[in-house]
Amino acid sequence: MEVHAHSHTARKKWTHYLWEFLMLFLAVFCGFLAENFREHQVEHLREKKYIVSLIKDVQLDIASLENSTELRKVQLSYFDSLSSLLKQDYKNRMNDLYFYARHISRSTLFRYHDRTILQLKNSGNLRLIRNADAADSITVYDNEAIKTVLVQQETEEEFRQDIAWGLNGKIFNGVVWDEMNDSNSKISRPINNPSLLTRDPILINEFHFKVVQLKATLLFTNRYIQRAITSAKHLIELLQKEYHLQ
Repeated sequence: MEVHAHSHTARKKWTHYLWEFLMLFLAVFCGFLAENFREHQVEHLREKKYIVSLIKDVQLDIASLENSTELRKVQLSYFDSLSSLLKQDYKNRMNDLYFYARHISRSTLFRYHDRTILQLKNSGNLRLIRNADAADSITVYDNEAIKTVLVQQETEEEFRQDIAWGLNGKIFNGVVWDEMNDSNSKISRPINNPSLLTRDPILINEFHFKVVQLKATLLFTNRYIQRAITSAKHLIELLQKEYHLQ
C-alpha cells in the first residue's frame, strides 16, 4: 500500500496578522470617515436650504412691516384730525368726525412669516445652524425685534377694541356707521352731516382721551417696527455674507 505524504502550510508570521489587522482597521476607519463626510455634506446642504428659506421669510417680513407702518401713519393723521375736531365745535364737521372715527376699528397688523423659524424650532434643526453669528442674529431677530412688535401690536389692538366695543356704539349712529363701509370694505365719508347719538361731555371726553392713548400706542408700534426692519436687513446681510449667497 502506497503512503501519500501530506504537505504542510507554513505558519504565518505575526507581522502578517498585524498587517491584516491594519488593513481591516483602515477599511473600517475610511468607511467611517466617508460616511461622516457624507452626513456632514448633507447637513450642510440642509443648513443652506434653511438659510435661503429664512432669508425669503425675512424679506416678506420687511415688506409686511413697511406696509403696516405706512397704514399706521395714515391712521395717525386721521386720529390727529379727529382729536383736533373734538377740541372745537364740530357740529358742522360731522362727516369728517364719522370718517376719522370709523378707522379706529381698522387694524394695521404686521404679519410675521415664521414658517422657517418654526420648522427649525419644532424639528430640532436649530443645531444645523453651526455659524455662531448667524444663530445669534436669528435668535435676536425672533426673540427680541419681532417679539417686541407683536407684543406692542397686542396692546394696540386692546386699545382699539376698548374704544370700538365700549364707546363707538354709544356715540355714533350704527346705520350711518354701516353705510360708510362698501362691499370692498372701503370707508367713505357720509354726505348728510349725520348727528351723534349723544353729546354727553363726559362720554365724549372719555372717547377723546382713549383716542389720544391709541395715537400714542401707534407711535410706539411704529418705532418698534423701524427697529425690527433694521434688524431684519442686518440679518439678511449677515446670512448672505456668511453663506456666500447673492
